[in-house]
Formats: sequence, C-alpha cells, structure tokens
Amino acid sequence: MFEKIYNTLKAEKAVAVIRTNTYEEAKEISIAAIEGEMKIIEVTMSVPNAPKLIKELKEAHKGTCVGAGTVLTKDAIDECIENNADFIVSPCIDEEIINYAIQRKVLIIPGLMTMSELNKVYKLGIRFIKVFPGSVVGKGFIGAAKSIFPDINIMPTGGVNKDNISEWIQAGADCSGIGSDLNKAFKTSGAAGVKEYCAEVIGKVIC
Repeated sequence: MFEKIYNTLKAEKAVAVIRTNTYEEAKEISIAAIEGEMKIIEVTMSVPNAPKLIKELKEAHKGTCVGAGTVLTKDAIDECIENNADFIVSPCIDEEIINYAIQRKVLIIPGLMTMSELNKVYKLGIRFIKVFPGSVVGKGFIGAAKSIFPDINIMPTGGVNKDNISEWIQAGADCSGIGSDLNKAFKTSGAAGVKEYCAEVIGKVIC
C-alpha cells in the first residue's frame, strides 16, 4: 500500500524535520531545504498551523514528499490527512494512534528505542520505524534490529547531521531525519544557510 512512499524515503535517504515556534520561520526553512534539493519534508505538529503549511508546500512544490511529525492524536491524524500529508510520524508508540492511522490508510512511522518496542509495532503491521533519539540508541541498534526483522525499514532522528549521516547510512539506516541543525543554520545564515546545509547533506547521501 505504501510502496511508493517507502521507495521515496529510501531513495532520498534524508528528511528535513521542521520544528520552529512560528509558521513563517517554518515555511522559510522548508522552502530553503527544498531549494537545497531536499525532496522530503516533515513538518512537526509543534509548528503553528502545521497542517496548513503541509498543504501549501504540497501545492507549491509538486515533486516534494511532505509529511507530519510529532502526531499524537487521532484528530491530528485526520487534520493531516485532510491537508494531504504523505506520511505521519510519531515520537513514541501509541497503539490507538497506530491502529487509527492504519484504518485511515496513511503511512505511520512510530518512534521507538528498544527491541521490545520494535517487536510490538511489528506485530501491528508496521514496517517503517523511527529510532529516536538516535544519539541515545546508537548506530549499532540498526544492524541488530535488521538481523531479527530483516524487512524493517529504519529512520534514525536526533543526533543525525551532515557530518555523520553517511555513517548512519553505512550502519543500515534507510533514511535519516535532520532537524535541529537546520534551525542552527537558519539562525546563523538565514535561508541561504539552510539551503547550503541541505545541499551538503544531499551531497553526502548520494555519494
């Protein structure tokens, strides 16, 4: 059902995770990331009017895959679907939310940290997970997880940046989310800094 999105995530290997306090800043960073050749954007629900931004980005940048992050309620899932989100990301495991997303036929990528959690979501039919925070779990988790669940797809987020993303890929990550460094680049050098940063990321993942 989700093969096209799976393939996009695995082919592009990098996701720009947008988490800011204002809609305007989130939009500016998102557009700069897209101009830096990022093909996948995750707008977290902590951004004011996040679903609106998802819809705007989808309409203005037709080749971009845009999803919603930090989705914690069924109402939020409905709102994201109504605004054309390509996928849903949750920072944790909530069976009710996972089952509702499956019922609504939208790809949900839950966040987890342990093998027991992975086993739990695997039994629910999940085949794409977020390892969060990646800096705490570590790269070794990916190989261990895939040795037991060879058909699982893994996206580490938290602690991934342009300097180590290639290491995560070599460790077996199917794609990786980069968030806080985009905010740092924006504060230091504005939209141009975000664009340059993302271009460097893409240069690393296509090598």
